[in-house]
Amino acid sequence: MRAPFSARFGLCVVVPFLCAGLTLAAWQDGFPAPKNSEKNPGEPMPAQEAARRFSVPEGLRVNVFAAEPVIRNPIACAYDSSGQLWVAENYTYAEREIRFDPNQRDRVIILRDNDGDGVAEQSRVFLDNLQRLTSVEVGLGGVWLMCPPRLLFVPDRNNDNQPDGPPEVMLEGFDVPMDSHHNLANGLRWGPDGWLYGRSGASAFARVRRPDQIASDAIPLAGGIWRYHPLRKVFEPLCHGTTNPWGHDWDARGECFFVNTVNGHLWHMIPGGHCRRPHTVSPNPLVYEPLEMAADHWHFDTGRGWTSSRDAGGGSDGLGGGHAHSGALIYQGTMWPRLLQGRLLTLNFHGRRVNVENLARQGSGFIARHEPDILRAADPFFRGIDLVEGPDGAVLILDWSDTGECHDSTGVHRTSGRVYRVASGSGKFQPLAAGQLVGAALGQEGEWHSRMARRQLATQAQQGKPPGLPPDALAEGDPSRQLRALWLLNATGQATTTRLLPLLRDPDESVRVWAVRLLLDSFPLDTVEGKARTTGMTLPDGVLEALVRVARQDASALVRLSLASALGRLPVRDRPALATALLGRATDAQDANLAKMIWYGLIPVALEHAAALPALAAASQLPQVRVWIARRLAERATSEPAPLQDLLAITAHAPEGLRREVLQGVVSGLAGIRKVAPPAAWNRFDKQFTGADAPSWIARVRQVEVVFGSGRALNELRDLARDNKAEMNARRDALRALIEAGPEDLRQVCEKLLAVRSLNVVALEGLTRFDDPGLGTRITAQWSAFYPIDRPEVVRALAARPSLAGALLDAIAAGRIPADTLTASLARQIRSFNSPALETRLAAVWGTFRDSPTDKQELMHRLKASLAPGELAKADTVAGRAIFARACGTCHRLYGVGSEIGPDLTGAGRKDLDYLLGNLVDPSAVLAKDYQMSVLEMKDGRLLTGVVVAQTDAALTVQTDRERRIIPRTDVESRRQTTQSLMPDGLLAQMKPAEIRDLIAYLMTDRQVAERAPPGP
Repeated sequence: MRAPFSARFGLCVVVPFLCAGLTLAAWQDGFPAPKNSEKNPGEPMPAQEAARRFSVPEGLRVNVFAAEPVIRNPIACAYDSSGQLWVAENYTYAEREIRFDPNQRDRVIILRDNDGDGVAEQSRVFLDNLQRLTSVEVGLGGVWLMCPPRLLFVPDRNNDNQPDGPPEVMLEGFDVPMDSHHNLANGLRWGPDGWLYGRSGASAFARVRRPDQIASDAIPLAGGIWRYHPLRKVFEPLCHGTTNPWGHDWDARGECFFVNTVNGHLWHMIPGGHCRRPHTVSPNPLVYEPLEMAADHWHFDTGRGWTSSRDAGGGSDGLGGGHAHSGALIYQGTMWPRLLQGRLLTLNFHGRRVNVENLARQGSGFIARHEPDILRAADPFFRGIDLVEGPDGAVLILDWSDTGECHDSTGVHRTSGRVYRVASGSGKFQPLAAGQLVGAALGQEGEWHSRMARRQLATQAQQGKPPGLPPDALAEGDPSRQLRALWLLNATGQATTTRLLPLLRDPDESVRVWAVRLLLDSFPLDTVEGKARTTGMTLPDGVLEALVRVARQDASALVRLSLASALGRLPVRDRPALATALLGRATDAQDANLAKMIWYGLIPVALEHAAALPALAAASQLPQVRVWIARRLAERATSEPAPLQDLLAITAHAPEGLRREVLQGVVSGLAGIRKVAPPAAWNRFDKQFTGADAPSWIARVRQVEVVFGSGRALNELRDLARDNKAEMNARRDALRALIEAGPEDLRQVCEKLLAVRSLNVVALEGLTRFDDPGLGTRITAQWSAFYPIDRPEVVRALAARPSLAGALLDAIAAGRIPADTLTASLARQIRSFNSPALETRLAAVWGTFRDSPTDKQELMHRLKASLAPGELAKADTVAGRAIFARACGTCHRLYGVGSEIGPDLTGAGRKDLDYLLGNLVDPSAVLAKDYQMSVLEMKDGRLLTGVVVAQTDAALTVQTDRERRIIPRTDVESRRQTTQSLMPDGLLAQMKPAEIRDLIAYLMTDRQVAERAPPGP
């Protein structure tokens, strides 16, 4: 039986001066006391004084909902349907030199206001053994936690606020960039459609997959907004780019907006969109023009730069307070003044205030206008990080309570933290009865209850009890009710094509928008690289025809934006039909979003079916799309000349305006290309241009003719590659052409461009042609300048030459390059150089190699001969899975199943039979340092053998073959590291030939296989 509530977690009154005689049980049971590392002097104001000194509009007041010592370092929060506030506390985030402190632990606490007075009387700990916790959300049978690199789910299906079991890994791959560790995945929040949404910083390039998927199934994410479907277990990147989004919310019509830092603070979240990223280009080279922010203003002086806005004297006070924003709330309650209802509120980090944005429709999207800031804090330690609306309409604000910012190197103040409540009154929370849920979900009880009821009903549907809707829930006349009915249907798995298709004719544009979105909700978006993930899928009957009809007839630009966004979900073969209808609307030519979104949806067509593009260009009424199509076809003129020939033939005698657009695209596409065989249609392309600016267009014709004729001079390519103002794709092409030509100064050009993101990988290719140890030092010094997604290529390049490998090992030894980026195969490659110095260095910084004994080599040869493809084809992989669970799963994970003592095998080179046999027969032959066994001699004479997985000044954490133990250093007499693996020899000796065959075949699968059912009674 579980311990009672108070005995297990502890009860306390939250406001310290009201409970001086009580102790805080949250810090008991070994939870490490928070350690301040902040170097700046001073302490935050006392919480009550800080609350009194907020300046707020007339009619609002601020009180302390919770404060230290009950709560510290709050980073995110979420309400549950019973009115409890779940708060994520982060202690592991550390100063720049440490990044994350493994000696600290993060936790989730639950706060409850029992009497409705706006102060939490109860506090309890839900979980306190977490690392890198950035977010918490509640629903669908448990608690969802973002702990990069993983999304975790902690079951609590009986709603007793106690975990039913250990955290389950739902997604992994949200890697944290160590050079900008504040850019990490965060922001879990349920969307109106029943998906779990999240955010990610642009520096945190991720490759996200379920634990049961292999590495090639991972979906790239380059910042922006993403979502996860908890029932279908589908992950989707929604929009990419920006810098570091740290807040998002939905308005009354279900449109999502998010806040960001540095390069624009407020964005309309358009699924499939690519948002502008500062000082760089999109990882997808076909994104020629990114989306811009929705706001018509900045909150800092852009002329002085964003870094100046960190300080009070940076000229930003009158503009809104600075560049950094955290938390987003579109207020939909009724407690606050009417003028603030429907406004987007965001915390200005350095301005210590709440910015207010008025969201208004403009074209296909929205424009956000700055309204007077509210809620300014007097406490210099106030660092508002999140805000949430409560069930009574009050707003709660989390205060991280520190100085500096995410880049700050002065330390972290971990002993303070507050939750403030901003309200004009108070009210006791009344949970909904079961019979009220459907009505509340449809909006009868207000927005807060609508969201909570929808979540509760989705949980019931997950348990096989989908709710019924009133017959008139989707009927015309009440768009708010219709939208909530649509969202409820989708969240509970009842949004069918039959129900949705008629709504494409609904009088309300938002209803039509959501009908479009939900019709395609089962189709995953394309990846950031533009690869179509919809190949082989088929739309339900009538859907494509209905979407095309809406594109041609609908008067709403917002509906057309939803269709342009939907292009990214359609099977590639179906996209030209819908694109043709969207491109035929000349009224959309000046729209800020439509041309870009249509092009993003056509990128996979450009990659897979470029022959379809010329006809789309000729039919397009949107000039930008014509330019981009011509550009893409010109970029591929060397390897795929036919589509460009077709485009020039179709447009040879078109009106001058159209020919100018094609010419503009061709000039851009050929930039950086030295020479291309001229298309036959170029001679028929009418080159006569009129008007005052005709000479400039004729000059562009001459540019193209040079590339189609004698070829571009090397000095032009050199100048273009080095031109910081030139378009990045053109610079990349120019550098590639220069490398191919190999001029005498190639090394100097490449060295200069090694620090330029988006060019450095191409520059690296040029530098590796030179055999000079000094280059290795230059390359490793620029490690942080490479995108995380490109860093494996850097390691491969450095491991390709003995002269460069030494610099790689030096950088690993110095901690500048993580050791785990050097794979076993690359380490073996370095060893194959037969350099004693390199081998010694490799053993010291990475791990050991040795030749397998003769008997083991002979065993590997015999096994390999017995495991020919024909024999493996007979294997029972279901039986192999059972053998893996028995023989390997106690230490290793595969497809999310097993233990984590040894490496996760899901992403390993399991298709290579030699690799598998080498590791199974002689596991100590190639051994990374992280898995070398140590022998600890204890002061009492005992020996303990295992892998030291973590160490502090006080203790060693040792993983044995059975358990993980923390050993005080004072108990250890000596420590000796061996060259042996924790994995034992002779694993296969106990198996029959058929069992070995089945195990090997299972290990070589690229998908999880069924689990053998237990025997019947």
